[in-house]
Amino acid sequence: MSASPRLKPPFLSAWLRNPLQMGAVVASSDELAHAMAAQVDTDSQLIIELGAGTGAVTTALLARGIAPSALVVVEKDPELARQLARRFPSPPVITGDAARLRDLLDHIHSRPADAVVSSLPLLSMRTLTRVRVLAQAISALRPKGRFIQFTYSPKPPIPGPLAAALGVSGERVGRVLWNLPPASVWVYTKLG
Repeated sequence: MSASPRLKPPFLSAWLRNPLQMGAVVASSDELAHAMAAQVDTDSQLIIELGAGTGAVTTALLARGIAPSALVVVEKDPELARQLARRFPSPPVITGDAARLRDLLDHIHSRPADAVVSSLPLLSMRTLTRVRVLAQAISALRPKGRFIQFTYSPKPPIPGPLAAALGVSGERVGRVLWNLPPASVWVYTKLG
């Protein structure tokens, strides 16, 4: 695994098209991707990845042993989604907005997910958009399902009152110092 940041042309191009949507100038490090993937049970029946970007976390999930048939990848940027679909013929790659996740999944899966793995820049989003995205992601989970999110902030990616309103409890499970910038991985478990 490489500890260097990955300034890839597709990622940089997507950042230039919409910097707030990307949240960072460089792609996630392999170490961050593997730290996130480590939070997913390998026998999961359905994993939803949000904000797949260049596929760092997708690669880590598949390397962990997640079956391609158990993974659904969602990417909002159409060019990145096309590149992901070429790179990963299976799992399915959906081009769409995570704020409409339930509608996007209706055509693929009707069962609840074991985990949602998110690389979305939650703290860069407008509050209403963030709440919509989180409500959609949490509603897609089964009881005790996990929402996995990284953040560059020292604060949790989901503030305590919002987590309570969404019916999740969260904890920071790790820090990845070799990412640029350093990141923390949080896991939120759906209550009930």
